[in-house]
Amino acid sequence: MADWLDEYDPEWIMDVLLEETGHGKPALEVLRQAIQAADRHQDIRYMFAFRIQFCRESTFYGDGMELMVTFPELLALADKYPDQPGDRRYVFRYEAEHVMWVYKWILDNCMDFYQISLEDCKKFLEDYRQRCVRMGLSLRNYYSTMYGFYWQIDREFSEQCFHKYEKLPRDGHSDCRACERNMEIKFYLDREDLKKAEKLAADIESFRLTCGAREKKSAWLRMKIAYMNYYMRHGDYETAQGYAKLVGRHFSGETEYECWDDFLVCYAHTNIGKALNIYKSHWKEWMGLRCPMDAYEADKSACLFFKELQKARKGSTVKIHYDSSFPLYREDGQYQIADLQEFHYRRAKDIAEKFDCRNGTSYYVDKLEESLRGELG
Repeated sequence: MADWLDEYDPEWIMDVLLEETGHGKPALEVLRQAIQAADRHQDIRYMFAFRIQFCRESTFYGDGMELMVTFPELLALADKYPDQPGDRRYVFRYEAEHVMWVYKWILDNCMDFYQISLEDCKKFLEDYRQRCVRMGLSLRNYYSTMYGFYWQIDREFSEQCFHKYEKLPRDGHSDCRACERNMEIKFYLDREDLKKAEKLAADIESFRLTCGAREKKSAWLRMKIAYMNYYMRHGDYETAQGYAKLVGRHFSGETEYECWDDFLVCYAHTNIGKALNIYKSHWKEWMGLRCPMDAYEADKSACLFFKELQKARKGSTVKIHYDSSFPLYREDGQYQIADLQEFHYRRAKDIAEKFDCRNGTSYYVDKLEESLRGELG
């Protein structure tokens, strides 16, 4: 066990050690041990705090898998100690309210992990709804989540949920106005209503609506990525490239906006050399993804990239310095482009079939096949 656990000092762990620890795996390991220490000391305050921080770290710097394991423990604490005062570091009066905020991340993960059965997803959604009602929280976020979850399953029902969301009042449990606005913009872009989306986008474009620190341009960047994907879906890769370049200039160290798999597809149609460099820089990261939805999108993008590379190259091979962890590894680094396209296609299709089996649809397989045919996605 780490030396810092010999003398239990939870405030130092939270305010000093975690500030000095890198995000992702290093922080998650510290938090695992901190949770065990808080449990041994029956320190209720930090039994909540460390688990909430663990869920936050998993959501924003991990892959969500750890979140799904730890959250039930956090929910059980909220049920056992409903009147536990909120941590001074946050705005919640009671930890039970903070746990409901974390619950929203769980619902997002229901969409991204085919391992969570449709029945269990529905149970999570209904439990969340009932808790909102008991706590007097607006169902606005519940319906926005239902809209997102059912978009790939039942489009008509999904749109009904979105319009219910629109009619319900905001409260302290709602996402920030800028985040909600971005969801609304995406909804109308998905429905091919560009005029409505552009009207909604005006407040983010002018920075009248922002998310977090204004200088990070978080809401603005999310909006630009949504537009980039809109134009890519319509085959207008030149316009999409303009958005890709714009987003690329404003990363500011925030990995959330480094959507390299989207950039890969965009540049595959406009600058194949740049696309090849992106693939070479990120293939190993993509191969290590544990979130199935992220892995599906990455493999689908890689498959589309190799399709375009095959059209752009006179020869049939490409030199890529994979390491021995790559399933098709060759010491000479020479690969048939068709083999690499087929490799990523098979991986994407396998995941797509699992999501479709879970959802009772053919949405993800259809999306993969349509994208390979160059049809609207």
